[in-house]
Amino acid sequence: MVTTVKKWGNSQGIRLPKHVLDSVDIKCGDDIVIEVDNKTITLRKATVKKIDALFGDYDGDYVPEELAWDAPVGHEVW
Repeated sequence: MVTTVKKWGNSQGIRLPKHVLDSVDIKCGDDIVIEVDNKTITLRKATVKKIDALFGDYDGDYVPEELAWDAPVGHEVW
């Protein structure tokens, strides 16, 4: 498939046909990763974890604790 780079505001862009995006399960609003290597541009769907997945095993019993970062070594004011 051949397409043309077009001006889009102060940038340039290309349009990707829906059947191409469907074939790699990308839809409007999805995040993508752009990689450039040896004059080749690769696009792939980003695997962004949702907040629920990041904290799925959190049981709600967080207790903050104070950390010691060593003694001052200069003219720090504590």
